[in-house]
Amino acid sequence: MSDKSKRRFRLGSLFKLLLLAAGVVVLLVAAAVAAYVWKGSHPSFLAQQPRAAHAAFMASGLTLHTPPGPGPFPTVLLIPGCGGIRRGEGPNPIMDEYAQSALQAGWAAAILDSYGPRGWDPDWARRRVCAGARLQGLFRTADILAGLDLLAQDPRVDHRHVRVAGWSHGGWALGDLVTLHGDADFQQTMAGVEAIRLTYPFCAPPARGGRRDWTWSGGVDLVMAERDVIQPPAGCTPLVERAKAAGATVEVTVVPGVTHAFDERVQTPESAFRFDPAATARIHRQFIGWLQTPAPPR
Repeated sequence: MSDKSKRRFRLGSLFKLLLLAAGVVVLLVAAAVAAYVWKGSHPSFLAQQPRAAHAAFMASGLTLHTPPGPGPFPTVLLIPGCGGIRRGEGPNPIMDEYAQSALQAGWAAAILDSYGPRGWDPDWARRRVCAGARLQGLFRTADILAGLDLLAQDPRVDHRHVRVAGWSHGGWALGDLVTLHGDADFQQTMAGVEAIRLTYPFCAPPARGGRRDWTWSGGVDLVMAERDVIQPPAGCTPLVERAKAAGATVEVTVVPGVTHAFDERVQTPESAFRFDPAATARIHRQFIGWLQTPAPPR
């Protein structure tokens, strides 16, 4: 074999090795992506032992308000936005106000605080969670699941009628929750949720509600703010499409002329959000009507 032929042979062999190596890299990357996607849809906190531990951890953050009488009562689990239920200068009453509306509807209301059990300062948590630096929606789904698990153990709750309502970051987490895959216990828990309500939820990536198939179907109420610069209403269209594709019944309300968090009376001076009393009263009436209306058949 001539020197020229030998060089061609070596170059050909090297090229084949490079192709083989590239193929191996592609396979490894594909496997890593598949594992990441699978893990994202099957997070470890869905397993029975982590679920029980997290429910115990979150118990101090769940407050149940009930109507007069012995019960059991239909119950709505309220998931606040990243502003939480208190500020450094005092309480943030938005969830208490919705709890009072639930009581008017004859429902119990459970408010879930994600910051208190973690020992987080409210203002410290608000800045980081609202910026997406801590407790993104996918991880906060564990808190919602813990809230549902705690309600499942409470004799004051009518387990035939349980709903979940989330605002802003809480709506993001709720939209992520309904895309998850879990074991039979998880499926049974989610089957016990008859309806959900998302108020100005964050729908853009990394939120999953508009990017992944839903694994739950039921009644979905979506409330958006027309002048929302955090999440313009059109950005949640994929979420609506995913919900309908799963067989959910979806009702969408776009509140005209209002900003994100229009129903939150406690605003910081530098905030771009504006409390709108008239729109808030309207949405509270709608919230009461949502609770008093039977959930669609599944």
